[in-house]
Amino acid sequence: MKARCFSFAMCGLAAAAFVACGDGDGGGSGGGGGSGASGSTGSLPTSATTSASSATTSASSATTGSGSTSATTGSGSTSATTGTGSEPQGGPLIDDMEDDDNAIADEGGRVGYWYVFHDETEGGQQIPAAGEPFIMTHLDPARGQSTIAACSQGSGFEDWGAGVGFDLNSLSGEKTAYDASGYTGIKFWAKVGPTSATAAKVMISDQSTAPEGGVCTTGCNDNWAKSLSLTEEWKEFTIPFAALTQGGWGDPAATDAVDASKIYSIQFQFNTVPEFDLCIDDITFY
Repeated sequence: MKARCFSFAMCGLAAAAFVACGDGDGGGSGGGGGSGASGSTGSLPTSATTSASSATTSASSATTGSGSTSATTGSGSTSATTGTGSEPQGGPLIDDMEDDDNAIADEGGRVGYWYVFHDETEGGQQIPAAGEPFIMTHLDPARGQSTIAACSQGSGFEDWGAGVGFDLNSLSGEKTAYDASGYTGIKFWAKVGPTSATAAKVMISDQSTAPEGGVCTTGCNDNWAKSLSLTEEWKEFTIPFAALTQGGWGDPAATDAVDASKIYSIQFQFNTVPEFDLCIDDITFY
C-alpha cells in the first residue's frame, strides 16, 4: 500500500501552495504539495467514522436506479446517468480506489495522491483531515462490483468552502503538467449522504490557472469548472473538457478552453454549505 502525506496552505499564508479565493463555477479551490494547515479535529454532524485502516460511512450506501439519463448543454455536452454500474467504463483508468491506498492508478505516466482542502474557517471540520494521508472509504453496501470509494465529509467552512482531489503528476510532491490532450474529458461516479448539500462542482486546473503553470499572477486557481447536481443515488457523470468554464474572479486563461495538454489537478468542491458528505468512484478519461 502506498501512502503519501500532504498538508496545505490556503489564503493569506506566505508559503501557500495554492491561493484559494473566490466564488462561482470556477472559484475557490485548494490543493496539495505545499506546507501549511492541518485539518481540524472534533466530531462532525455526519455519519462518518474513521480508523487507521479505513473510513466507513453509512451515507455510502448505493441505490440501484433504472439508468435514466439527463444532459445539459453548453460549450460541451455533459450527462449524468443514475444507477450502480459495475466495472469502470470509458477510457484509461485514473483511479478505481480498489487498491485501498491514497495514490491514483499508476498508469500512463500519472503519479498523484488524493488530498482534502478547505478555507481554514475557524471551527470548520473535515474528514479525512488535511495534513494526513487520505483514507479511502469501504462501501456498505457495495456499488455493483466496487467496494471502495474516495469520500469526504465536512461542515463549518464559511469563506469559499472545501473539497477533495488529486494531482495527475506530482512525483516527490512537485507538481508538473500532465498531457491529457488525447482524451475528450473525464467520467466518474458520485453521490452524497442524506444530510449533505447537493450542489458541487468538478474542477480541472491547467497551465493558465495553476500557480505552477507560470501564467497566472495575482488571480491563480480560477480553475476550469462544471457544476454538479448530486443525489443520494450513485450517478455517473460524463464531463467533456469543452464543458468547463472559469468562474471569472481570477486571472483570465491564456486559452478559450482548458488546455488538456497541460493539466495539473482534478478536484471536487462544495462552496459555503452547512454540511457536505461526498463520495467519488471510478474516475476515467474518455
